[in-house]
Amino acid sequence: MLLKTAFLSLILLICPWALCYGQLSFLGVNGERGYSAMRGTYKWDMDNNFIFTPSYEFYRMSDNKDVEKTGATYRYGLKSSYDFSDAWRGYTQFFWQPPAVGHKAFSGYGGLVWQPFYRKGIIKNPFLEARLGVVRYRTWVDSSGTLLSSPFNETETNLMLRSGAEAGPWELQASWHKVLQYKNPVLPSVSFSWADIPFMTAVVQGFLRNATALRVSYPTRLVTPFASVVRYEYALADAPAIAVGAGLNIRYGETTFSGGIEVFEPRREENRKTFFSVSVEVDF
Repeated sequence: MLLKTAFLSLILLICPWALCYGQLSFLGVNGERGYSAMRGTYKWDMDNNFIFTPSYEFYRMSDNKDVEKTGATYRYGLKSSYDFSDAWRGYTQFFWQPPAVGHKAFSGYGGLVWQPFYRKGIIKNPFLEARLGVVRYRTWVDSSGTLLSSPFNETETNLMLRSGAEAGPWELQASWHKVLQYKNPVLPSVSFSWADIPFMTAVVQGFLRNATALRVSYPTRLVTPFASVVRYEYALADAPAIAVGAGLNIRYGETTFSGGIEVFEPRREENRKTFFSVSVEVDF
């Protein structure tokens, strides 16, 4: 609670001090059995090639106390980036997930983004991003929520590649995530409470092996429809899972509102479920 209060205070106090140059974003989803998730970030541009982005996220599997894993899980993050030139930007990013529902984690990432001023034919504004990261997990419960005889520790090394460009009136993005190594063998009876898949707000549960995603949008001055599809694999699953999302962004002044749906398998043993997403983004 102390960290959550500090994050919200930072958002409220930093804007006047930083001359209000940044971007405040909130994304949320709701789904079956009271599932809910929220992600909030404040992108603070210091106007000296440095950008700091603190984040606060949480999700809750259910609001029914008779359903397993009803507690909320939180994650706090900080990303710092620096523009080396007009075309190159480097960044570091850290996340801390404090103990909740039998799990905790800490992760660190380093990345590089290349975004040249380029145009040829209908192609313009391309970018390429590469990121390498390490995640340390610790869990005290098995997949059904039963306490383990001893904690299970895992260290993951992963790689992410992302690219995109504008093609005429369309905006295209592609993302590829790959776990390079799990230090310890993943156990069939042990899952994990937090995993991200590209272009989705909701959180999935389990250890992932890889994910490949594509997002397409058609921006106009006021309205931007978008759609995304993700193919991802859990570490011990026999077959890949598919997630799809679609929605609409509406721009009004310096504020962008969006709404849509996300459909995917939250855990490797479950069928696909539908989640409704909303978001708001304000530029200062």
